[in-house]
Amino acid sequence: MPSGHPLIESTPGRRFGALFAGTLGVMCLHACSAAPSSAVPEPPRLDASAHAPLPKADAQADAEPVEDASPADALAGDAADASDAELSARPVPVLLIERPYLAWARPRPKGEVAAGAHDELLARWNLGGTSDPDFLSNRPSYHPGTRVKVEARVVSGKLPKAAPVDRRTGKPAVVLSETSLLARSRKHGYWPYRLCFERAVQQQGKQKGGETVLSFAVDARGRVGRPRLLRTKLDSAEVVECLLAETRELPLLPPPRRIQVELSVQVWPGDAPLPSLPPSPADPALAGPLDGEALEKALEVEREAFTSCYAQGLARDPGLWGRIQAHVQRDARGRVTAARQSESRFPDPEVVACVLGRLKETRLPVGGGPGFEIALRLGREPDRPPAATP
Repeated sequence: MPSGHPLIESTPGRRFGALFAGTLGVMCLHACSAAPSSAVPEPPRLDASAHAPLPKADAQADAEPVEDASPADALAGDAADASDAELSARPVPVLLIERPYLAWARPRPKGEVAAGAHDELLARWNLGGTSDPDFLSNRPSYHPGTRVKVEARVVSGKLPKAAPVDRRTGKPAVVLSETSLLARSRKHGYWPYRLCFERAVQQQGKQKGGETVLSFAVDARGRVGRPRLLRTKLDSAEVVECLLAETRELPLLPPPRRIQVELSVQVWPGDAPLPSLPPSPADPALAGPLDGEALEKALEVEREAFTSCYAQGLARDPGLWGRIQAHVQRDARGRVTAARQSESRFPDPEVVACVLGRLKETRLPVGGGPGFEIALRLGREPDRPPAATP
């Protein structure tokens, strides 16, 4: 049974096919079957071949030329050619329907690091993008994920700048140095420190970032002593306690002799707000299982309508992309009684209104509680260089 992970596995009918309607050139990609996979897929990419001009009726090769063709006729022909070229240059409205899910049971990969990376992917899609170079996700400094910066220095004792080379083997000696202290603190501390902060954001809401400075001893066997808090600018005591606990687990090399280290951990929220992880409701009637597969099939019937909403947005802005997540309420007959955007911040409010309006007219299967999440991914995330800041 597929897990229904919105960004992790593909299911029959969830890829894309093509449909052009009228002179608008609206194209919708329908899905081909793919085997379920636990790997996070790359965002959909548009094939350059999809931008080929619309085919035109073949002209008669032996047609006689019209001797008295007017300049107006020639201009009309040029206009028609230009119109076809314009149509062929329009972006294809790619759309992916995610399997509906309960807000407190959002599908995530196994493992804290994999889940954290997936949350960042979802955060990028929830923010989306446009053609405006000043839009947040287009700025050179854009950094969607939580920022983490780690610094370490020896305050008592002494370490070599770099590990000495063993004359017999020609390899660096297995001993802690200033270089390896900083490198290992960053490598093995980045994700644990980041997750300390992100768990608080997802469970408690927006968090203030800042620096936390710790002090700890490292004995001659490389074991980290109990860290001591020197100062912090963080508001959450839970985050600070988590930073202390994770520091105790740093796998450091043995120093020549016992040393005292001062460690600085700076964390700040990323530019793309993290998706939340609300707790499961206490009422069993609200927490009961959801038939996401049946709901997904019902939404596939509306694919053309959803794609039309997005195509209208693309006509206004060819660089428009992102995710629309809607919290939907339905009655005992499957009629949608309410639909509002939740978590996502799709850049075009008219597209959001169009999608929500269509959802409110959709009859859905019943069962599994009245409220759940429906999400559409529209377009593709463009390739961009990594952010210049940590």
